[in-house]
Amino acid sequence: MSRGFIDGEYQDGELRGLTLCLGVRGSGKTTEMGRLMNECTGGVLFFDPLSKHASLLPGAIIIGQPAPLAEYLRPNRGRRFRVIYQPRSGNLDQHFRDVCRIVQAFGWMIFGVDEIDKVCGARYSPAYMPPELYDLVNYGRHHRVSMIAAARRPTSVPPGYRDEAELRVFTLKRDVAERIEGDIGKDAVEQVVKLPKFYYMRFALDADPILCGGPRGAL
Repeated sequence: MSRGFIDGEYQDGELRGLTLCLGVRGSGKTTEMGRLMNECTGGVLFFDPLSKHASLLPGAIIIGQPAPLAEYLRPNRGRRFRVIYQPRSGNLDQHFRDVCRIVQAFGWMIFGVDEIDKVCGARYSPAYMPPELYDLVNYGRHHRVSMIAAARRPTSVPPGYRDEAELRVFTLKRDVAERIEGDIGKDAVEQVVKLPKFYYMRFALDADPILCGGPRGAL
């Protein structure tokens, strides 16, 4: 797929606009994030709040402070790069807000966030997002930024992100799946609660749901 500014959004590989991977622990959502980001031909920055996924992007540079991140991105803006940001010390919320500001300032990248609910929540106004993330979610296209995020529970993701995102739904517990029945439909609820590991239902705007995944990719 093309990389560039397409239909009003920055696209690289399969990623354009907002994408959200949902599923129980171990269902394969972070693995899918890695696949999608590795297929990108431009810049990729992955925020790893648990500092557990150093191997997700082979060859990636590991950075843990905002200043070195900005220093690295300055000569690499618009080029192909792979960065995993691991906030091993200090305040997680502050790290994330600083990284969001840097992403917006440099643009031209895919911004991935694992366990996005760790850096959102009711502590951040009615939007449930820090203002720096709110700006990326709503205005990222103006900075040539698209996002992919993952979470275990859809209701823990700010509605402003979840409602605008393409969903890739891995296996969910029934009570959790039923909470997004209005988004995916009753038939899909019955499917996602039975999905094996690494399989998911893809819900793109204005398109029928597609069963994807497995050891050989899309079915």
